[in-house]
Amino acid sequence: MTGASTHWAAAYIGRPWDPAEDHCWAFCRLVWRERFGIEVPQMPIHAEDLRAAVTAFGQASERNRWQPVSTPAEGDGVLMARGQRACHVGLWLDLGGVLHAIAPVSVFTPAGRLRDLGYRVAGYYRRAAA
Repeated sequence: MTGASTHWAAAYIGRPWDPAEDHCWAFCRLVWRERFGIEVPQMPIHAEDLRAAVTAFGQASERNRWQPVSTPAEGDGVLMARGQRACHVGLWLDLGGVLHAIAPVSVFTPAGRLRDLGYRVAGYYRRAAA
């Protein structure tokens, strides 16, 4: 990650996590709270259950508070999909990629490399003011 040693996200990259206990939304929730002062509700899903993740993202009432944007800004949500359904979320960094949690650690993935992980961007979202 270019600039990782000076970017605030460096403190989160490599942070271990256990998919049996956590998931991508929990990681984003932590970063949004600590870095952006945004409180979002927990989402009760199991990271290893792709079907549950797809259902949870599709039905979450929290989705109504996020507005789609064509050009993401630092900290915006990045909804990612495998196949046709959204199943993963991360945060956009102005470094040109996504901060997200993939077992066993949190990582930064340049936007052009998301496909290498099997993801495509399903949309960029900004949380509307409360």
